[in-house]
Amino acid sequence: MKKLISIFVLLFSCIIASHAQQSVQYTQFTFNDYGLNPAVAGASNGLEFVGGRRVQWRGFDGGPETNFVNVTKAFGKKGYRHFWHGIGAYIEQDKMGVYTTQVGYLSYAMHFKLSPKFRLSFGLAGGIKKVSLSNIVFDSFDPTFTEANRTVKVPDIIPGLYLYSKKFSLGVSMRNVFLNTLKFDKHQLGTGTGVLLVPTAYVTVSRKFVSGDYNFVSVPAINIQSDLRSIPSANLNFITYYKKRIGLGLNYRIHDAASVILQVRIFKNFVVGFAYDYTISRFHVANANSDEIMMGFTPMMSVEDIQKLSTSDCPKFEFK
Repeated sequence: MKKLISIFVLLFSCIIASHAQQSVQYTQFTFNDYGLNPAVAGASNGLEFVGGRRVQWRGFDGGPETNFVNVTKAFGKKGYRHFWHGIGAYIEQDKMGVYTTQVGYLSYAMHFKLSPKFRLSFGLAGGIKKVSLSNIVFDSFDPTFTEANRTVKVPDIIPGLYLYSKKFSLGVSMRNVFLNTLKFDKHQLGTGTGVLLVPTAYVTVSRKFVSGDYNFVSVPAINIQSDLRSIPSANLNFITYYKKRIGLGLNYRIHDAASVILQVRIFKNFVVGFAYDYTISRFHVANANSDEIMMGFTPMMSVEDIQKLSTSDCPKFEFK
C-alpha cells in the first residue's frame, strides 16, 4: 500500500509540476526570511550566514528535498541618517520526483527610515534558475528523456518589499516573474505552451510581544504563498522564546500538516532550529511526515561586536 501511494504521489507531482513544485515552502519561514524576500538583506546588523535542509514526505521515494545557504550584509547603517544598503547571495536546490531545480541569486536592497520606529526596504534579487530531469520513473522511450541535454537554464528575478520595526514586519515578494517555459532542446514538457513557471507571490506578517520582565518573547506569524490562480497555501506560526536562548513553537499548514519547532542558541552568535511536520492530509496513512533543520551564524570579532549585535532589529529569533 505504501509503495502504491508513493507511485501515485510521484505521478501526481509530475502532473501538477507547473503549479505546486515551482516554489519552496519552509516551516521556519521567519528563520529563512531572506530566502523568501531579498528586501530583508540589510535589515539586521552585521554579516549573517543562514543554511538549512528540508526533507518532505519521508518514506516516499522522490519526495521533495530542499537545501539552501545564504549570506547577507548591511552597509552604511550608521553612516547614513535616513537610508542604508543591504546585499546578499542565495543558493538553493530543490528536488522532487524527476525534477531538480537549482537557483543562484545576488541581491541588493535599500532601506529607508520612515519614522523613529518603522523602516521600509525595497530589494531585488537576480540570477539563474536551472531545471534538470532524471529518468527515474518514466519510460526511457519518452522523447523528452532521449534528449542529450535534459537541463534548462532561465534567468530569474525576485522583487521584494519589507516594512518592519522591532516588533512588527510585513514582507511581500514574487518568484518566477519572467513566465519562463521549460523546453529541452527540441522537446518541451507538457502540451500546448508546455510547463510554465508560474509567478508565485509570498506574503509574510509577524508581530513580537515581550513580557514585562523581558524573559519571554512571543512571535505569531503567518506566511501565505499563491500563484494567484489557485487556492493559496498558508502557514500559521507561533513561537515563544525564553531569554533569547531557546524557542518552542507550533506551526499549522492549512489542510496539510501540524508542526513542532525547537530553536536553540548554542553560542552568542549561533542558533540551530529544528521543525517536524506531522501530515494531517490523506497522505498521513503512509507516515509522510517532514523534517527541517536550519542554522544561523554571525561572525563577531570582539566583545564590542557582541554588544552591538545583541539587539533584535526585527520580530524573529535573532542569532546575533
